[in-house]
Amino acid sequence: MNGRKTRLHNVLVGCSESSRGQSFRAADGVMGLGYSNHSFAVKAAEEFGGKFSYCLVDHLSPKNISSYLIFGSHEEEMTTSLRHTELVLGVIIPFYAVRIKGISIGDIMLDIPVETWNFNGIGGLIVDSGSSLSSLTQPAYQPVMAALKLALVNFKTLDLDIGPLEYCFNSTRFDESLVPRLVFHFADGARFEPHVKSYVIDAAPGVKCLGFMRGTWPGVSVIGNIMQQNYLWEFDLENRRLGFAASSCT
Repeated sequence: MNGRKTRLHNVLVGCSESSRGQSFRAADGVMGLGYSNHSFAVKAAEEFGGKFSYCLVDHLSPKNISSYLIFGSHEEEMTTSLRHTELVLGVIIPFYAVRIKGISIGDIMLDIPVETWNFNGIGGLIVDSGSSLSSLTQPAYQPVMAALKLALVNFKTLDLDIGPLEYCFNSTRFDESLVPRLVFHFADGARFEPHVKSYVIDAAPGVKCLGFMRGTWPGVSVIGNIMQQNYLWEFDLENRRLGFAASSCT
C-alpha cells in the first residue's frame, strides 16, 4: 500500500463478548487473513493489486522490533529473491494450501507416505499465520521427530508439561549447528528451509523443545507462524502462487 485511505465493502467482521487467557492484553482484536469472498485479506488484496505479504520477526524479539503486513506489491528488491510455489485456493477453505512431495532432514528424504500430502485423501499442507505451532499428521510426525531426536541424544530430555510439545530437553551447551536442516520440498521443485530456531524452539530458560504438534490422521498438516519467522511471505491471490524468501523483516 502507498498510504492512501480507501474503503472496503462487504467485509465480514466478527465480535466477541469475552475472551480467556492473555491473548488480548496488548491488542484490540485479531485480523483474519483467511481466504473467503468476504475476508478482509481478499478484499484488500483485490483493491491493491491482488496480493498481500507479511514478514514475522522472532516472537522473542524486543518489543521495539515489529513484524509487518503489506497489501499490494512489495519493494522490488525484496520480491526478486522470492522462491515461488503454487498456492492452492478453495480446497481447504478458508486456508492457503500448498502441494508438497516430501520433507528431508540432513539431505535425507524421509519415508512419508505420499497420501499424507494428498488433498483428495483428506491430507495436505497449509501455511497458516493464525497457528503458532506447526503440526504434522501422524504419518509425517513420527519420521520427522525420530530424525531430529537422533541429533539431540546427548542432551538430557525433560518431562515437562508444556502444552502439546512432546519432546523437550536441557539446552545447556546447545548449538544450532548440531541440528540437521529440515526442508519442505514442494511438488514444483521449490524448497522451504526454515531456520533451526523455528523448529527447535525456546520453551523456557534453559529449555528447548521440538516445535511440532502431533496431528491426527486423516488430517491436514500446518506450517505455523513460528516456523514462518524471519521469512517474507507473499500471497499472490491473482496468480495463485506463494512467494517466500529468508528476511530479517526490517
